[in-house]
Amino acid sequence: MKFNIISDNKLLNGFKELSKEFDFELDKDGLPIEFIESENNDVKYYDDKYHVFYNKTVYAYRGFFHVLARYKINRNSDYNMEFNSKIDNLTFMQDCSRNAVMKVSELKRLIRYLAVMGYNSFMLYTEDTYKVDKYPYFGYLRNPYTKEDLKEIDNYCDVFGIELIPCIQTLAHFNEITRYYSMEDLFDCNDILLIGSEKVYEFIEELIKTCSECFKSRKIHIGMDEAHMVGRGRYLDINGYKERGELMNYHVKRVLDICKKYNLNAMMWSDMYVSYVANTKPNQEEDLKKIPKDIELIYWDYYHTNVEYFENWLNIHKKLGVKVGFAGGAWKWLGFTPDNRYSNLEIYASMKACMNTDTSNYILTGWGDNGAETSVYGVLPALYFASLVRFGYLDLDKDVTNHVFNDEFKILSDGLSFNDFMNIDLANRITHNNDFMEKNTANKYLLFNDPLLGTIDTIIDDKIESMYSEHINTYNKMNYKGTKFEYIFNTQYKLFKVLEKKSYLGVKLRTNYQSHNLDGLKDNLNDLKELLPLLDDLYNTFKYQWDKENRVNGFDVQDIRFGALEKRIKVAIKKLTDYLNNDTDEISELNEKLLCFMGHDLDFEKDYDNCEYRWRRLSSVNVND
Repeated sequence: MKFNIISDNKLLNGFKELSKEFDFELDKDGLPIEFIESENNDVKYYDDKYHVFYNKTVYAYRGFFHVLARYKINRNSDYNMEFNSKIDNLTFMQDCSRNAVMKVSELKRLIRYLAVMGYNSFMLYTEDTYKVDKYPYFGYLRNPYTKEDLKEIDNYCDVFGIELIPCIQTLAHFNEITRYYSMEDLFDCNDILLIGSEKVYEFIEELIKTCSECFKSRKIHIGMDEAHMVGRGRYLDINGYKERGELMNYHVKRVLDICKKYNLNAMMWSDMYVSYVANTKPNQEEDLKKIPKDIELIYWDYYHTNVEYFENWLNIHKKLGVKVGFAGGAWKWLGFTPDNRYSNLEIYASMKACMNTDTSNYILTGWGDNGAETSVYGVLPALYFASLVRFGYLDLDKDVTNHVFNDEFKILSDGLSFNDFMNIDLANRITHNNDFMEKNTANKYLLFNDPLLGTIDTIIDDKIESMYSEHINTYNKMNYKGTKFEYIFNTQYKLFKVLEKKSYLGVKLRTNYQSHNLDGLKDNLNDLKELLPLLDDLYNTFKYQWDKENRVNGFDVQDIRFGALEKRIKVAIKKLTDYLNNDTDEISELNEKLLCFMGHDLDFEKDYDNCEYRWRRLSSVNVND
């Protein structure tokens, strides 16, 4: 496919970069597309060529992508298309702090995808994964981004008219540096900085100064979420008790003063303030009135699918008298497997609420809690879906929506249909229930559930093995091989193979042991032995995915987890072999009666909504931190 790009030179570098990703050529003899700066964003066909009207640079690439998809997939007619956004600013935030520090080359790839979907902004969430000159332990052994890295990413975003915005922390979430003696004076308790300490504000200034030097944007996200124990540790010992609102106002003002020094406009997560709003006590009203007015509060909520619910809380936020933005979630923090199905429902409802309340700043977050196992491309359906809702696509004529939705996505996905790509979620589908509220982390808790202790065994049923057999059959019928994203589907496929064998094995093992079914135990022993090469296949496939997208450090955690699981399987094999050979009289772990994981003693609750993703809690009930 050849295109004759008719525009000023400022767009050409972006098209050259996109041609590498989406397989087209720039040629004066190709299909002519003229790009015209305008108040609106439209694609129109007349005078035997396409005209892309755009008011921001990134929308030129968004309009072009629509034409590209139409000609590559299904050119039915030369209809016009409007791209007038209902949300002024759409940002994607990629978590680079939970071990997966994306390679610069992969960030550039992601930026190309964001450009053709029309994202205005991109955030790198970095707690301590960027270098700060005066603090050598900040990011130590974590493969942090250097200043040169950040400037390179920033310049690449600029090619497409995407604003790269630093997204850091200035109060809590500094857990990884609390271990170092040279930094312990900075902390109040847990991972929360000591408010009022001048050493803390010197530290924060270095963080903000670094961002100011590396990013063209004059915006900065300063974090400040989930610091619920603020003022309850060393601060309390030194200064005595103070209301949380008073502490937050003091600290936010100090940090904003630093931001102003570097000509930065700040936004922060809202939870440390908004928890006061709904049920404010009389002595807290003054604290609420004193919230600095030059901060933008970002209401984050990934857990609801009701428009009215979001509207209510957005309106509550606006009572604070400050600018308000919203952050939704592309659910990639459930382990190895995302949940695009739930993400899309939550995105649709929250975006509609933002439109109804004139909330024009929307951030879509891609968190990576507890190891960041899921590829960012695993939530490509959610990223694309958000871009559709933002432009009002889903309110268009059904035929037009069908063309736009399916044709464009096939270009994004290298040929996979939207419905096929949504099968990336399947490892978390453990029943035939289509209730969208049924979301879980089965992919992870079934993998790391210990074969002997079996703490998760009480919440699953005997149909779970057949569910993974069905998922294997679904993938066998899909045409994902040979596509750019084959490698992330390979990880899921290998995971299915492991879980088909392992998911119910602990239940069968305990049942056969306690009923003295020796033939059943022999079968279980064979299953355990067959599990080891399947686990090795999963490890190698997952490692390929990680190495393709991320820097090396951080995968050591996966080595530890997979190594521990392999060792425990081998221990189970040894204990079962010895028992069957009459070399031991018992397997003590299997003598114990399990109690319900959900807390109902011997009354087991089959829980299909369990979202526990923390490896430490899944792998053992014993002390391991």
